[in-house]
Formats: sequence, C-alpha cells, structure tokens
Amino acid sequence: MDTEVVIQTVLIATAIILLYFLVRNITSYSKIEKPKYSGLARSPEELYLPSDEAISEMEELISKLN
Repeated sequence: MDTEVVIQTVLIATAIILLYFLVRNITSYSKIEKPKYSGLARSPEELYLPSDEAISEMEELISKLN
C-alpha cells in the first residue's frame, strides 16, 4: 500500500468521524429546550449586601485611583 493512500484513508475516516459528532451535537442541542430567562433575580435582597471579596476589590480600586 502506498503511503499516500494510507494518509488519504486516515483523513477521510477522521472527516467522517468529525462530521458524525458535529451532526449528533447539532441534533441533540436542538432537542434540549432551555428554560426561558425571565430576567428576575432569585433573591434580589442579596444584591444589596456586598460580600467581603467585593469590598476588598473596591478598596483596591479606590487605592489605585488615589
């Protein structure tokens, strides 16, 4: 068997496998229905309370400005 024929066979097999996975991914993605985003926060009152990490990041930003 010629080297060129072997390489062509491997490339064709790879292309077929990639196309199979691509088609399978597209068809499975369209079957899954995602819930529609309402835009509402689950617990909006938690947005008013900053975390310790957020406070320390804000302090770093303020110190960089000064």
